[in-house]
Amino acid sequence: MIVKDFMTKNVIVAYENENIRDVVLRLREKNISGVPVLDENNNVVGVFSESDLLAQLPDILHEAEQIPLIDVKELTDAPVKTIMGKPPITIHENDSLKKAAELFLTKYIHRLPVLNDEGKLVGIISLGDVLKAFIENESCQ
Repeated sequence: MIVKDFMTKNVIVAYENENIRDVVLRLREKNISGVPVLDENNNVVGVFSESDLLAQLPDILHEAEQIPLIDVKELTDAPVKTIMGKPPITIHENDSLKKAAELFLTKYIHRLPVLNDEGKLVGIISLGDVLKAFIENESCQ
């Protein structure tokens, strides 16, 4: 079983200079919890997830106590690249699902951008995708 057979091919992405607020709204709209982040040349430069945002909450809350509440909106004007996970942990489309599972377990992540031989984004695979593949595989029963 290889990654390209189980990945999502129509990937929702963010660009590194988009503001946090717009990306979070996209996550909510698409009902997803994270996206690969691309630079202006469409290279994967990071991954942004709800966890990245939540990890910043103590700083945001601390700053919010020191500035007028109306200015808290400005805290989400920062570009995604300021809090995204980097460098990105990626996987090749022809790698095994076992390798993906090992990365999820050892790196404590929930999604992997999938790259082709040219290093370009061709999909995304989630922990849920891998679990579903293993459950549906008769050899696991």
